[in-house]
Amino acid sequence: MNHYAEAGMCLAHAASLVAEYLRMLESKPYMPDGCVALQKISMNLLEESAVSDDVVSPGDEGICTGKYFTENGFIGLMEQAAVFLTHAHMYEAVNNIYHVLTPIYEANRDFKKLSQVHSKLHEYFNRILIQGNKRLFGTYFRVGFYGTKFDELDGQEFIYKEPGITKLAEIASRLESFYIDIFGKSQVEMIKDSNDVNRASLDLANK
Repeated sequence: MNHYAEAGMCLAHAASLVAEYLRMLESKPYMPDGCVALQKISMNLLEESAVSDDVVSPGDEGICTGKYFTENGFIGLMEQAAVFLTHAHMYEAVNNIYHVLTPIYEANRDFKKLSQVHSKLHEYFNRILIQGNKRLFGTYFRVGFYGTKFDELDGQEFIYKEPGITKLAEIASRLESFYIDIFGKSQVEMIKDSNDVNRASLDLANK
């Protein structure tokens, strides 16, 4: 399965880190004022804010010296994020990415990029109008593991992403079959609801 949304958001987080660094290094009117300027892409990008006591200084030797910690590096990360999010049909997020990039293109008089961006956005907005609510995004399930047979996974919960049309019964059946093959049918019990799990109520003897 292609994880375009996750890849796009990872790149957006990387771009947010670069934006924070560039803001500390030199403030330019056309560049984003740190990760706060990217929050419309995802509020999670605010996690990259350089506000903690252990934030490094741009002048520290060997810190933030890679090719991405430049204006062009920031542009490249954002453009690649837009590509992945386009594949994920997340056109609203792509629009927010280009809102950040457009002032940079304008300052650099990069009319070719500006032309391409406006053409792409025209296409993406039309896709939204045509597809409406028919776009299929991922379906997410909370999966918890309980019992000593899971070793270090015991008590841990994870978010599983599945294709947009996946039903709870489908993923539950798949996981149940997988772990029955490993531990045996008598050792596996599925809890097929979204309520918080009360560990004390579970029969974990020998499980």
